[in-house]
Amino acid sequence: MEINKEQLCAIQHGEGPMMVLAGPGSGKTFVITRRIQNLIENYKIAPETILVITFTKAASLEMQERFNQLMNEPVNVTFGTFHAIYFQILKAQFHYDNSNILTDREKKRYLKEVLSTYPKEETEEQYLELLITLISQCKNDGSDPLTVKCNGIDKEVFASIYQDYQQLLDQEQKLDFDDMVLKCRDMFLQYPDILEVVRKRYQFLLVDEFQDINPMQYEVLKMIASPGNNLFIVGDDDQSIYGFRGSKPEIMLHFTRDWEQCKRVVLKNNYRSSDGIVQHALNLVEHNEKRFKKSLVAGRKGENDVVVKECKDREQEAQEVLEIIKHSRKIVNYSDIAIIFRTNAGARYLSTILGNAKIPFFFREKMSSIFSHPIALDVMAMLAFANGERTRTHFLRFMNKPVRYLNRNLLKSADVNLRQLLQEPDLKPYVKSKLKELDYHLQVLSKMHPYAAINYIRKGIGYEDYVVREAREKKQDRSELLEIMNLLSESAKNVTNYREWCNYIEEYEAQLKRTKTTVEEDSVQLVTMHGSKGLEYKIVIIPDINEGNTPQKKAEKKDEVEEERRMFYVAMTRAKDKLFLLYVGKTKENRLLPSRFLKELQ
Repeated sequence: MEINKEQLCAIQHGEGPMMVLAGPGSGKTFVITRRIQNLIENYKIAPETILVITFTKAASLEMQERFNQLMNEPVNVTFGTFHAIYFQILKAQFHYDNSNILTDREKKRYLKEVLSTYPKEETEEQYLELLITLISQCKNDGSDPLTVKCNGIDKEVFASIYQDYQQLLDQEQKLDFDDMVLKCRDMFLQYPDILEVVRKRYQFLLVDEFQDINPMQYEVLKMIASPGNNLFIVGDDDQSIYGFRGSKPEIMLHFTRDWEQCKRVVLKNNYRSSDGIVQHALNLVEHNEKRFKKSLVAGRKGENDVVVKECKDREQEAQEVLEIIKHSRKIVNYSDIAIIFRTNAGARYLSTILGNAKIPFFFREKMSSIFSHPIALDVMAMLAFANGERTRTHFLRFMNKPVRYLNRNLLKSADVNLRQLLQEPDLKPYVKSKLKELDYHLQVLSKMHPYAAINYIRKGIGYEDYVVREAREKKQDRSELLEIMNLLSESAKNVTNYREWCNYIEEYEAQLKRTKTTVEEDSVQLVTMHGSKGLEYKIVIIPDINEGNTPQKKAEKKDEVEEERRMFYVAMTRAKDKLFLLYVGKTKENRLLPSRFLKELQ
C-alpha cells in the first residue's frame, strides 16, 4: 500500500508487526514520533513500555528531542541505539559499567598480546585491522570463526586467534562493541526468566533505519518482540549501505516472511528533492535486483536540477567545483553546499584546492591531514633540512629513501653536518659517493621554489621510484601513494617560497583541527557517501564518478556492486535543488572511464 506520512499516522494501531518502507525525504522521524504519540494518547499505552531503537546516538537524541517537543514535555519513553539498549540490559544483570567496555586502543593491545604467541604471524597495523574486521564480522553474524572468509589469513589460525582473544576478554571482564549484542543473545538463551522480564518492560518496539540491522541485532530483537509481535520498523532497503559493518538488506527484504501477519506500507512522497533529482535517483536504483519495487513522487518541480559533466582531468574538475561553488554562493550560503565523496581519501585533493581558493570548508567526519601521511612527512623533512633545519630527526626520515646504505650510528649529535659525515674514516667508497650525491641534491633544493622542489624530490632524487618499488614489494596499492605526492605538489602551487608553504600547512592543519569539533562559520560541507546519510543540502556536488571509484574497483561481486549503487543513490538524494555529477577523463597516471551508474540514471 502506497501512502503519504499523514495517512500513515492516521492508520489505527493494531496488534502485530508493521513494516514502513520510507524513501529518502519521506518523513521517517515524523512517522515514528507521531506513532508513539498515537500509542500513548489514543491507545493509552504506558510510555515506559515503549522502546525506540536507532543506529546512532545522534539519531537517538534527535528523535527523543523531536518527540518531547511534540508532547510539550519529557515523556518516559526509552530511546537508544541497539548497543546502548542491550548494554543496559547486561548492566542490570551482571553489574557491568563503562570501565568494562573495551576501547579501540585496548582492543589492539589485547590482540597484540594474543599475537605474541603466534611467532609467524604479522603484527603490523594492516594485519590488526584485518583481524578486527573479521572478529566483528564473526560476532555480528553469530557465525563460527572457522566459517568466516579470511583473505590473507589461514582459517584455522584465525579461529585460534579469535578464541584466545575472547578468552582474554573474559578473563579481564571486558566487552568489545559487538559483545554487547552477542552476550545479550547468550544471556537470553541461558536465562529465559531474564528475557521474560525484558519482554514485560518493552512491549512496543519501534526501529528506525531498519535496513542497517545485522543478523545478531535482529536475532535479539526477535526474542524481545515475541510473542506480542508489536514491532514497528521503518527503513529503506535502497539505503542499506553498511555491509562492511555486517548489515544485510536481505533481513528487511525477508521481514514479511519472518512475520506472517505483517502489514507493509510504502511512503511514496519525497518532501526533500525536486522531481528531476528524484527521477534520476530512482532510474539508478531500479537497476538493483535485490530490492522492493516502489515508486517515488517528488513534492515539487525543478529546472535543470541534475547536471552531468565530463572534465578532462582532476585539475579541470577542481576548477569546475570552484565555479559551481562561486556561482551558487550568490543564491545560497556556503553551508547549503555539500561535496560528497566516495571515500575520505577523495576529499584530500579538493580540500587543498578549496584552501588555496580561500573558500571555508568543514569535514563532517574525522579526516586525517595529507601532511601527516608518511610520504608527506618524508618530503617535508627533506625540504626542512635543505632549508636549514638540519636536525637528526629530519635526516633519519629520508637518509635511506632511496637506499643509500647510511647507518644511523653515524649520527652522533642532535644536528647533522653532511660535510663532517663525509670525513668519517669508516665510510665505504660507494656510501661516500651516495652521501656526496645527497649533499648536492639538498643544495639544489635549497634554491628552488617549493612546487619545483617537490617535483625534484619525486623525479630528480628518485623518491617516487623508491615509493612505487616499496609498494610493489609490500603488495600495496600505489595509486593512493602517488595521489598523496600529487596533493603535496598541488599544495605548493600558489606560494612564493618555502616559509610561505610552511605557513600554508599550519593554516590548513589548524582549519582541519577546528572541523573536528564544531565550526560556527559558514562553510562548504565535505562528507563521504556513508557519512551523508540522513543529511540534506540545497546543492550537492559529487566528483570522481568514475569506474574504480564509484563503484570501487574491489566491488566485483553482484551484491557488492548493488551496495555501491545504493551508496550513490544515497548521495544523490541528499540534494534538494541542484545536483552536479562530475567525472574525469584521465589522471596523470591513467585514463579513466565514466561510471556505469551515470548511464543507468539517465
